[in-house]
Amino acid sequence: MVGVAGRSKGCNTCRRRRVKCDEAKPQCYRCIKAGFECLGYERATQWRHTSVTPLPTSQLHMPEFMGLAQPIPMSFAPAQGLNLVAFEGDMCTAHMFGNFIWKSYGTLWLDRAAEGKLGILSLDAVKALARLNFGLCNRVQDLQLQGAALYGKCLRVLAEELGKDGSAVHDNRTLVVPILVLMMVSTIQADRTAAFFHLKAIAKVLMLCGPEAFQQQPLRNAFEAARATLLVPSLFSKRRTFLEEPYWQDVPYALDPSAKPEQSQLLDIFVTIPGFLEESGRINNMTHLRDDLIDPSLVFNEQLSLRADLCRNVASQLEKLYRWRWSWQRKFGQYVTINKHEWQGSPSPKASSFTSNPGDVGHLQFSRPVYADDITLYNAALMWLMTLIWKLQPFQAASIIRGCARCAASSSTSPCYSPPLSSHNISFEPLSWPGAALSIREPAIEICRIYDWQCRHHEQHGSFGDQTCMYLFPMGMARAVLDPDPDYRKWIDSMLDLNPITAGYGRGGGSIVGFSSFVTKCALDADVRDSEEIV
Repeated sequence: MVGVAGRSKGCNTCRRRRVKCDEAKPQCYRCIKAGFECLGYERATQWRHTSVTPLPTSQLHMPEFMGLAQPIPMSFAPAQGLNLVAFEGDMCTAHMFGNFIWKSYGTLWLDRAAEGKLGILSLDAVKALARLNFGLCNRVQDLQLQGAALYGKCLRVLAEELGKDGSAVHDNRTLVVPILVLMMVSTIQADRTAAFFHLKAIAKVLMLCGPEAFQQQPLRNAFEAARATLLVPSLFSKRRTFLEEPYWQDVPYALDPSAKPEQSQLLDIFVTIPGFLEESGRINNMTHLRDDLIDPSLVFNEQLSLRADLCRNVASQLEKLYRWRWSWQRKFGQYVTINKHEWQGSPSPKASSFTSNPGDVGHLQFSRPVYADDITLYNAALMWLMTLIWKLQPFQAASIIRGCARCAASSSTSPCYSPPLSSHNISFEPLSWPGAALSIREPAIEICRIYDWQCRHHEQHGSFGDQTCMYLFPMGMARAVLDPDPDYRKWIDSMLDLNPITAGYGRGGGSIVGFSSFVTKCALDADVRDSEEIV
């Protein structure tokens, strides 16, 4: 078909002459009659990409093409019908999970709540926390208002749920998750009144549901977070907590006892301390209705007897803590090493402050953040128990602490208790061995040495999926002991200020949960005093 590009079947000669071909083969008769050479019917394949075919140079300068040659301005702003409102929720949630303390505290349950897998109330609580936190950090008032509105909505729904009869609350065991999140909201708002009511709500849900309700993940991790959250105000108020009962410690892990993490075992010891504080306060404030008829010496003797009984209970927990430390060292001790490079760019611990390994003062190294978290929490519990023993029995405290260390060592599978330990198969270096010090200063310094590693490896907390419910609590206790020393205070501040999330923690006076009020001079200077007595 002549005249239609790509459709003609004529010979190549007729196509060039633009005449109709009779299509005779092997040569067309029209070419033969006209005396032309028939070039046949084979077509040469030609490949063209018309989108890149250059225009003739002369055409580029023609008026109609001049506009095409000019650069077109481009805008990277969102299209008129598209803005960032659709992504606000994702940005706020991502910013919330960028807080490594919250992420570690809410391991498993906070992620599930953000995904909407633990109910609408939990999801709305996470949205309230995310928007309010992002708004406060970036000074975006609209997001602050959105977060506050969602927070109010969650409070109304939560009040309705808690107002139902006990069986209904028991069935809704996931209520503990939104309450924990709302507790976090009240923390960033510095609303102590709201925090107090959230604490009461957490305790109510736990008691109504019972420990059996938290045997499966992610609610088991939520239970551990709730237990740690309730512990702190109990220490501050010096009031016994129901969580010290053994079944609250054992039942959540009854289905899989081997799944109980090391920090949960430490919390089992920690939850007994508020009861000790309450009992100590009761002994100190003993009153009688008819003081004039009672011999003061009888009251004094009764107080001594009660203090001795209480001290035995505290010593029992200290021995249990030392046994935990031996067990931990057998399982994880090889994952702690030391880098003996010189301390640069920040103050360093004083070698003379260490009684066990004065030559090993250097940067500690841990293969996983959870190992560092374990030992800092252990030292925090050690400081509390040692402080109580020095408070209750100042003249016998040294022998009591040594006795606990000996019993813990002998009851373990390790060789008999011996300070050097260099000839045995278990070595505690570069950390302190149980019973190495009588003063609370050394565990406080060890907490700071460990935090020196933690503050430079915050990003690893989200990599292993380990839960840490009391991340900064040990540092607060260490600060309460070491703050009077300007060198240590400068060292602690320099480590905390490395990250904006931890910057300024504990600065400005005061002490964590009133710990300083129990610290005596004997507890601080016990090692110096002991060495002088030996000399």
